[in-house]
Amino acid sequence: MAVEAAALLIVLCLFLSIILGASGGAFITDVARNATQFLQAVPPGTLLGVALLLGLYWWFRGRRTN
Repeated sequence: MAVEAAALLIVLCLFLSIILGASGGAFITDVARNATQFLQAVPPGTLLGVALLLGLYWWFRGRRTN
């Protein structure tokens, strides 16, 4: 539950940073800057691998419940 809340907070700060820009405040700007730097530092193959693993997990989980 805490992981989902933290991820939601980061996504919310990114969206607010896009909408409000520099007037969004220091917290929103710092979270958006840190998230952007992290995503730029991670190799594209890693993000693709994580996305594929999550997709397979949800697919298998959906098949198991049906």
